[in-house]
Amino acid sequence: MQDTKFIWRNGKFVPWFEANIHVLSHGLHYGSGVFEGIRVYKTKSGSSIFRLEEHVERLFNSANAICLEIPFSKESIATAIKETVAINCLEEGYIRPLVFSGYGEMGISHASTNPVEVAIACWPWGHYHVDKPLDIKTSSYIRIHPNSTKVEAKICGHYVNSILAMQEIIGTKYHEVLMLDCDGFVSECSSANIFIIKNNILYTPTLGTILSGITRNFVIKLAIDLGYEVVEKHITLDDVYNADEAFFTGTAVEIAPIGSLDDRNIGTDNSYPISNLIKEHYKSVVHGESTTYENYLTKVAG
Repeated sequence: MQDTKFIWRNGKFVPWFEANIHVLSHGLHYGSGVFEGIRVYKTKSGSSIFRLEEHVERLFNSANAICLEIPFSKESIATAIKETVAINCLEEGYIRPLVFSGYGEMGISHASTNPVEVAIACWPWGHYHVDKPLDIKTSSYIRIHPNSTKVEAKICGHYVNSILAMQEIIGTKYHEVLMLDCDGFVSECSSANIFIIKNNILYTPTLGTILSGITRNFVIKLAIDLGYEVVEKHITLDDVYNADEAFFTGTAVEIAPIGSLDDRNIGTDNSYPISNLIKEHYKSVVHGESTTYENYLTKVAG
């Protein structure tokens, strides 16, 4: 990670290496925190943040899911995010707002009674994966059961599930994992949503066992606007094996075509025409080259 100069913490900017917490902070021990991943892009009119309002809204919804009361308004957090990017002179990169239960009483019953900490960091971050189709593998770990947590919330503790899944492929040829839900249907990868394409129709797993991705939501709209039908349904592994194309979506991964699953090539056309079409339109939107979706971009300054 390439550090920047300042991190916004509880309403003040502090130097990067001084943004410390107590070792007995509740969130460190129990995962009692929530976060967002947001991207800022360089455009012709200056740096702009993609879907800032939606990310802030989800941050607050996630905090509410585990009874953390953020001691700032949504407007204040949105402003702080823009100011964090500006003070660090970051033209393009990644933004990480974090809300967690801080130092106070130990024990799982104190998540909502301890002081709530809020931090915002940003740093340069290029493409999450190399610009080639991903080789992925079905994980032996299933996605967290929807009756055991609130899957629609971006909770820190959830990502132990993703860490375990990714550890299975460390040192292998695979770039990512595909996780199934408790009923054996396709859920998502370690930190992104999935789409498959069959006969020019896009399919993506229905909500209920997946994170409702902000990029996923936009891709659904974008694909429909491009004239494609999009269907949300239960997807099986065979559906993916037999798809014409497949791709991941997410703030970090952006749009990433999938070349193979479990050593089976997906589709017969290595050009991935629809996936790459959506990818190119997405890039055009986030870099401010498309006026159709300019309301999805928030300028950092001005």
